[in-house]
Amino acid sequence: MKFPKDAPKTKVIKTLELLGFEMVRVGNHISMIRENPEGGKHL
Repeated sequence: MKFPKDAPKTKVIKTLELLGFEMVRVGNHISMIRENPEGGKHL
């Protein structure tokens, strides 16, 4: 999935957090993780 380049970073992060993702690492790229209903995790 790609977001538009002009999307505000804070708004994108907040939206993904509302969908159940949590930030794992921040650098040149942002890594986020989300736990699925079966208990597994997705990066």
